[in-house]
Amino acid sequence: MRLSVLFFFVAVSFGLAAEEAASPAPKVVEGEAVRKVDAASLANIDLEKAPWLCESVGLSPTHPAFSRPRMIWADSFRYVPLSEISEGKIVVERWVNEPPKDLTGKYVFVELWATWCPPCRRSLPLLEFFHEKYKDQLVVVSICETDEKALEEMKAPLQLSEIKSHLAVDTNRRFADKLGVYGIPHAVLLEPVAGAVIWEGMPTLPGYELDDKTMERILAVGKRLKEAGRIPEESPISFTIEKADPDYVPKHHSKDASW
Repeated sequence: MRLSVLFFFVAVSFGLAAEEAASPAPKVVEGEAVRKVDAASLANIDLEKAPWLCESVGLSPTHPAFSRPRMIWADSFRYVPLSEISEGKIVVERWVNEPPKDLTGKYVFVELWATWCPPCRRSLPLLEFFHEKYKDQLVVVSICETDEKALEEMKAPLQLSEIKSHLAVDTNRRFADKLGVYGIPHAVLLEPVAGAVIWEGMPTLPGYELDDKTMERILAVGKRLKEAGRIPEESPISFTIEKADPDYVPKHHSKDASW
């Protein structure tokens, strides 16, 4: 199944850039070139138009972040279907706002985060940007591992009332554990045919951001799949609510690592 998903998406998206037991050390993703930066581009960042650059603001072009290899603080599941990761479902404890309805034919972007994590909070405007701009093709979900009280107390850059994308809480961090996440924010982008992971990592990681051009190239593949009649009638991705277990011990802890 994994090989067929990999072959299918490489064939369909040829020429398109579709990026993507824990240790505190990050895992290096091989074969991805860092984005070239210059002082002018860093000095003129408009975060409303380019929220993916929130971690690059204020950095110099010679900052070590721009010479690092791409890293993830999780196990890699690129090209692996959700059915092999978590039996096709993503468990949440409860929805804070309206849950997603029809996932058929849509990509699903899921970010795992916590209110105590500054890079997580800074990434929230990017999620809102994706939600607003691509809502017809993309479902944006964030799963917070801290409780609703912490969400209500959050002040910047967004307050809880300003989050319009789909927001859930799971204090047991069950989907994060399935992905082996030990550093946040960590996101996965799932495609609509097999529910496979086609992008993974920190979407605001300097030099390797998930920007609008990359997202649009990925979504263009989905459009061609739809035109070709390759979208299944039922989404391979689902969300389910399960009560949190107060005795549950997570396999990983997000506070173990930071970019």
